Amino acid sequence: MEGKLSLEKSKKIYEKWQYLTKNSKDLSLDSYYGLEFPGGEFFIDKNSNLLVNNSTGNKLSGENINRIIQAHPIYFMIITLRGSGASIQDIFDLLNYDTKNGPMLGQCNMTFNTQLKVDCKYFVKGQINSLIKKNSKKLGEIKILDFSLTLFDVDSKNIGNVNYVWILPLGKK
Repeated sequence: MEGKLSLEKSKKIYEKWQYLTKNSKDLSLDSYYGLEFPGGEFFIDKNSNLLVNNSTGNKLSGENINRIIQAHPIYFMIITLRGSGASIQDIFDLLNYDTKNGPMLGQCNMTFNTQLKVDCKYFVKGQINSLIKKNSKKLGEIKILDFSLTLFDVDSKNIGNVNYVWILPLGKK
């Protein structure tokens, strides 16, 4: 699997997201199966890595940041979501989901194949694995969204994968 999408393919995927978002009320849940994310890229710079490390309690000074070539592991979650080409709100818009109903992150499973590096560009590709409707004893009618995002380096090496499962209560009708 190649990491970087061509500009033409990325544009087609984005256009499909736009079309589906505008017409989501009339679509079956199966319409989303295998839908690719628009994709994108993310660059980890030294200064941002310093801020992330400091915010997580791993205090680094400006003097030793130049010796650190590895990025904080939390970047894996940041990069995959920000570099996917679609925000969480974009996903909810795509599904015609009202966030007032209280979406919940049900699972987040990550697989790391290698450590992230500072001053490196990464590419993200992903897809929706499934969208199903169920009845929950506690929440009533819900949708369960499962999607995966994969992170690649500039050489198209798979850096890791993250799989998200969101629980989307549908509220009272």
